[in-house]
Amino acid sequence: MKKIVKVFAWFIILLTLASLLYGVSNYESIKSLSQTAVEDYGVPAVFIISFLLDLFPQFLSGHNLVLVAGLLSMNPYKVVVAVLIATFLASVIGFWLGKKFGGEVFKEIFGKKNYKKIDKGMKKYGKWYTAISAISPLPYIPIIFGSLDMDWKDFMIYGVVPRMLGFLITAIFVYTALPLVLKFFGT
Repeated sequence: MKKIVKVFAWFIILLTLASLLYGVSNYESIKSLSQTAVEDYGVPAVFIISFLLDLFPQFLSGHNLVLVAGLLSMNPYKVVVAVLIATFLASVIGFWLGKKFGGEVFKEIFGKKNYKKIDKGMKKYGKWYTAISAISPLPYIPIIFGSLDMDWKDFMIYGVVPRMLGFLITAIFVYTALPLVLKFFGT
């Protein structure tokens, strides 16, 4: 059983690393692909893409999906529910993976320099670093928060809740203010 867990762990690690490398080198094509998938496949695509973007470290966020869905006039309630469930599941799974496999493995994946930078931010700002990364353009990487031995309760309060609130605020903007902005500019 231990051998199966190790094989699965290395598979997840390699998949995360490949995803990160692919995401960095193909940012524009991923952005275009996600927009096309949302347009073609609707809410299920929003869920799957949002889940993958929060589970595997990317520079593209699920916030973009909410914007694209709004521009495509998709049902706001379905989009928001899909994104919230996906981000919750991805955050919890990512955090658990970090807790399970620890910092040494993720230092190798993300690089010691990046890992130390996040560790330094966590030591300096504590749980607020997690909250800021959850709602800002800083990378939101639950796997690393877990590997830094953050408490589950703190992660839920300072990571997951702000992340979900950020999506809700984005959705409110997209579905209420964005149509007014587009109308104002005549588009």
